[in-house]
Amino acid sequence: MSLPEPLDRISAKLRQEGGEKAIAAVAVVFLEEDDGLKLLLVKRAVVLGDPWSGDMAFPGGKRHPGDETIHDTVVREVSEETSIDLTAGRFLGMMEEVLSNARPGMRVLPMIFLLDEVPEIRINEELSKYVWTKFSDLPSSRGRTIVKNRFDTPVFHVGDDVVWGLTYRMVENLLALVEES
Repeated sequence: MSLPEPLDRISAKLRQEGGEKAIAAVAVVFLEEDDGLKLLLVKRAVVLGDPWSGDMAFPGGKRHPGDETIHDTVVREVSEETSIDLTAGRFLGMMEEVLSNARPGMRVLPMIFLLDEVPEIRINEELSKYVWTKFSDLPSSRGRTIVKNRFDTPVFHVGDDVVWGLTYRMVENLLALVEES
């Protein structure tokens, strides 16, 4: 089955294996609808001491000892956080790992998935909301703002929220793959 634009152009640039050094993984989940390709973003719940508290992000999390592979990690984490079964979708590949500034040494592996149908999402206590955003709208939503009353940083505006930091860098890497194609 063919992939929607622009995923067909970037799929050849994604790795199918690896990620052994990753401490965590996130799912970059796409859904094709009549009005275009959508990307799933979640908002982390506000938790004292969590560096990503209240941030927009991709669903996912840290590898557990029972996870045989990093792919197992992302499937488990996304199911726990959103009830989405990633095994029902298509795994397209892995992007390059991104190092966390908030937790030095933490390597996070973005893994790209395409769902064939709109999933029923039930978020757990780790999240406060989710949003499907048009992927084609992201480049024009770039801006700068003060985040958490102390960081003057580049962001993507998604509704009333901003995507910044680690997730911002992942989205920029994804957009760069599209532009390289």
